[in-house]
Amino acid sequence: FGLTEAGYADMLVRQDGACAICNNTNPSGNRLSIDHCHVSGKVRGLLCVRCNFGLGYFQDNKERMLKAVKYLSERN
Repeated sequence: FGLTEAGYADMLVRQDGACAICNNTNPSGNRLSIDHCHVSGKVRGLLCVRCNFGLGYFQDNKERMLKAVKYLSERN
């Protein structure tokens, strides 16, 4: 994705060593995943494996994700 080791380390510091979405460290103990836009290829941030897979399962579709939030909000 064009992100150097130094760039990764800098991004990790800016995110306080945690996932950009859930603020947790990677539960598997591995490095955080490099999240990127599948259209532009631009790096967006570092995510734990769960959040990274979640975005992937939703295919980066904002409307679908908002519908999921609404669904959870109405049923909790």
